[in-house]
Amino acid sequence: MAEKPIGIIGAMAAEVEALLAAMQEKKVEEFSGLAFHSGTLEGVACVVAECGPGKVNAAVCAQTMVLRYSPRLVINVGVAGGVGPQVHIGDLVVAAACVQYDFDTTAMGDPLGTLFIRHASGENEDILLLPCCEEAAGLLLEEARSIYGGAHFGVICTGDVFVADAEKNQFLQEKFEAHAVEMEGGAIAQVCYMNGVPCAVLRAISDCANDDSPMDFPAFTKMAAEKTGKLLGAVLPRL
Repeated sequence: MAEKPIGIIGAMAAEVEALLAAMQEKKVEEFSGLAFHSGTLEGVACVVAECGPGKVNAAVCAQTMVLRYSPRLVINVGVAGGVGPQVHIGDLVVAAACVQYDFDTTAMGDPLGTLFIRHASGENEDILLLPCCEEAAGLLLEEARSIYGGAHFGVICTGDVFVADAEKNQFLQEKFEAHAVEMEGGAIAQVCYMNGVPCAVLRAISDCANDDSPMDFPAFTKMAAEKTGKLLGAVLPRL
């Protein structure tokens, strides 16, 4: 039986181009209007896709990947805005969990970010923090310490907003003890959770999700994306 691949999803070309350039035995297929590149990276069977920005794009990509390729692990890689004064441009963040901070039914008495998942059994589940794979996160953190001297580990916030607001940054830190904010990880984590597939989210900080972000993001995205690609290449043989 063929080895199940590791799925890797990035929102933008810059987040996956180094991986695609390094991929061996590459085959490209189109599903759901997206290109899925399957092959090997560091000798490991992988499938890589660029989903486009935002939660719906990310969810479509992740669900299609799960149904078409049955990955044993899905890793969301890319850049993010740093949350909190301890997180700086160029830092790495590994998710312990993700939260969709813009899902808001607080008017009904629910905590901000609470999701409502319907199971085939008929059971309804309320969930706030979408879990990430502890084993994969641990290996990413270990390798990050070896290559870069360390990484942050904690909650990553996901929403359909490019955050460039110091007040929103402070709110996310205080509300969720977040380390980063982006637009895809929580959606991918939800799809993986609902399908019983382990998930990891790895981000490099391209900006500090504040008033300087519109200038910092384009200036530092390439550097940040290269860091996640290098780290992922080092850790893949251990996953």
